[in-house]
Amino acid sequence: MGDPLSAALMALLLGLLQGATEFLPISSSAHLYAIPYLFGVTDPLLSSLAFGATIHLGTLAAVLIALRRDVWRLTRVALETLTSLGRRRGEAADERLILAIVVGTVPAVLLGLAAGDALESAVRTPLVVVAAVIAGALLLWFSERVGSRERPLQSVGVIDGLMIGCAQAVALIPGISRSGATISGGLLLGFRRDAAARFGFLLGIPAIAGAGAIELRHLLESSEDLAASAPLLIVGVLSAFVSGLVAIKLLFRILDGGSTRIFIVYRFAFAAVLLLTMLQRGGQ
Repeated sequence: MGDPLSAALMALLLGLLQGATEFLPISSSAHLYAIPYLFGVTDPLLSSLAFGATIHLGTLAAVLIALRRDVWRLTRVALETLTSLGRRRGEAADERLILAIVVGTVPAVLLGLAAGDALESAVRTPLVVVAAVIAGALLLWFSERVGSRERPLQSVGVIDGLMIGCAQAVALIPGISRSGATISGGLLLGFRRDAAARFGFLLGIPAIAGAGAIELRHLLESSEDLAASAPLLIVGVLSAFVSGLVAIKLLFRILDGGSTRIFIVYRFAFAAVLLLTMLQRGGQ
């Protein structure tokens, strides 16, 4: 993709997709893989893992702003507790939520350090992505069927955080979806849909920040022409930020009065498109 305008438009599209699909339970990694695959994008930056991970910084900004009240409150409670050596305490529910986020972050960090590169390289094939997208749809469907959807976010505990954190770790496989996995895990534990989504977003903040920062550093260290890369990264980050804000508001509105059925149907349709394209290309 030698044309600068075409590259900028593709960066814009990928950023918009990243922001929307990071929070809607339809898998951002699958879409960032599928678009270059479906449209034959050969630009080394736009088709790279580093580009996809770096524009996560736009979605990080989106979730920090969308959930700014929760983020500010939990940050204040954590800092006051630490600086006072435990003498100043916040609400018990907030303390449990902070601990659940900390504990829930551990599985993804451990799996990412142990097998992150292998997972990203080994499973980024059309067939594996299709299988993961379908598996994520089935998980959402099952969690909707069996979840009681009664527990509020205030009831979250450390074990809840650990279990939902394990679900987030599985989402390192492209196609599973961090949002989809954490919402499904929350539903299986009996949380309301909106509570499951909110906890999943809060739990995702450290993971998104860490992945984005690491890949940005790698990109800065390896890129031979940062001046050429920067405009595309800026377009991707800004568009991901805007679409991420819209996606968060849209998801909460959908979950407030309905189920995740629309996302289940979409995932099956998306998998079908990828599968048909793969078959037309002889399995490649």
